[in-house]
Amino acid sequence: MNKESLKKVIIVCSIITVFSLAYILLKKLNNDSLEYDEYLKDYEVNEYIATYISDEAMAKIYLNDYINTMYYDTQAAYELLDLEYRNKKFGSFDEYKSYVLSQTNSSYKVDRYYIKNKDEYKYFGIYDTNGNFYLFKTNGVMQYSVFLDDYTVEI
Repeated sequence: MNKESLKKVIIVCSIITVFSLAYILLKKLNNDSLEYDEYLKDYEVNEYIATYISDEAMAKIYLNDYINTMYYDTQAAYELLDLEYRNKKFGSFDEYKSYVLSQTNSSYKVDRYYIKNKDEYKYFGIYDTNGNFYLFKTNGVMQYSVFLDDYTVEI
């Protein structure tokens, strides 16, 4: 084989290699875009995507929801308190309002939490960074009653 023939073989092999790589890359890009297109599809009425939320994230959600309600709709936060607990601890809305006003300088970040399942309820016990305690008695997602301590009534 002379030099000229060898040069032609090398060029042909190079061209075949480049086209093969281009084909593989295009095939890979097309497969990825199909997965992305399926993710962005239009969902029908009552169709949903299941999402997992960890217990820690749920504890943060409950605490943030209650704290926001406490400051922006104090009456609604008062009504979220467990009825027996609310009557024994505060007695009236005005006493609860005084309690809320005394808490305005607090930081509400979850320091630690625990979860307990009892009967049909799931209890989220949460301690914030200031040492405040909140117990959320849940019977569904975002359906809860609140205790602000664990000693006023038996839980």
